[in-house]
Amino acid sequence: MLKLRDVSKKYDVINVAFAEPVSPGSGTMTFTPFNATVDEFKADVAYLKSQGKKVLISLGGEKGTVTLSDATKKQEFISTMTSIIQTYNFDGIDIDLEGSSVALNGGDADFKNPTTPGIVNLIDAVRTLSGTFGSGFVLTMAPETAYVQGGMVAYGGPWGAYLPIIHALRDKLTYIHVQHYNSGTMMGLDGRSYAQGTADFHVAMAEMLLKGFPVHYNANNVFPALRPEQVAIGVPAVPSAAPGGGYTSAAEVQKAITYLVKGTSFGGSYQLQNPAGYPGFKGLMTWSINWDAASGYGFINSHRPFLDGLN
Repeated sequence: MLKLRDVSKKYDVINVAFAEPVSPGSGTMTFTPFNATVDEFKADVAYLKSQGKKVLISLGGEKGTVTLSDATKKQEFISTMTSIIQTYNFDGIDIDLEGSSVALNGGDADFKNPTTPGIVNLIDAVRTLSGTFGSGFVLTMAPETAYVQGGMVAYGGPWGAYLPIIHALRDKLTYIHVQHYNSGTMMGLDGRSYAQGTADFHVAMAEMLLKGFPVHYNANNVFPALRPEQVAIGVPAVPSAAPGGGYTSAAEVQKAITYLVKGTSFGGSYQLQNPAGYPGFKGLMTWSINWDAASGYGFINSHRPFLDGLN
């Protein structure tokens, strides 16, 4: 297993996965380093930070159900996450909550004023953590497409369930990298469907956050755009990293990024609604560094020089 200090220096931000609840639905979070003592892991975090890297603790994941359904669970979450962040000196958190962790209750229909307790309490808890650690606190999110862009087609249950979280925390959000994999086909701003694993899909999904979009097709209820530097995209390092599909070749990813940043079309089906592009676009996330390392770092070795060349 890859040691934290041995991560390729070509990565800028390392998300450690995962802090999880002690039991499903609990607010009490725990994190135990894998294949390292606490002191070894703390030293590795310090080493990476000395190299100019940001090291975040990622919350939840596919199996880590976190439901802050009441004030007690919210306070447990705040207390235990504060302790974890302080113990290892993490730079911030990455919210990767899935499944029942983030789902809208029936009747919760306004992303600007959510009423689902688990969502309201999560927003409050994250805002408290951000305030505790100050202006240098890094806040990122890694939702699946249904929870974000899916909110254009439907709003309820998982569909669009991250929108109230993103909206309420947009003043604290460093960036979001939606998982452009294990997704299936999704609708773009142009009303056309795009298949995952293509440059068109990446451009269409990214522009929904860069431009804003009507929630549940309601032109009077638009989710406002994020700043370009708050938007990145998540792609698998290798095909086996995403059993539900979405792996995209380096060439396809780079076509999409070039179009998004420079407005230079690759002749695909999706046309940017802002033809000039979004020069501040943040970049790429991958699941995962471990998968990339196991395959000889093909992902970062392809994309690092490309991204550097965009500057």
